[in-house]
Amino acid sequence: MIKSHTFRRGKYMIHFTGRIDGVCDIPGNPDVLDMIILEGKDKRALNSHLHEALHAEGYPDKLMHDEDGDSNTERIANFLWRCGWRRVEKSK
Repeated sequence: MIKSHTFRRGKYMIHFTGRIDGVCDIPGNPDVLDMIILEGKDKRALNSHLHEALHAEGYPDKLMHDEDGDSNTERIANFLWRCGWRRVEKSK
């Protein structure tokens, strides 16, 4: 798995968890930015990756959630999942 990635807002250290859907630092005081995303291979994990990556690119919450609080990234993850996108483990 990757350990870091550079997005528009800076370089992020990537951490995987099974406890929360995701968190992404906002650039500011810390020199090192952290992104926590859901581990796994399911649609929920795909949504977590998309959602936090868009935050790291600078997209505001108001563009990722509609008026009812539904997640636009969840709808995109559902579309990609239906198109056959799946996480594949790299062979060592």
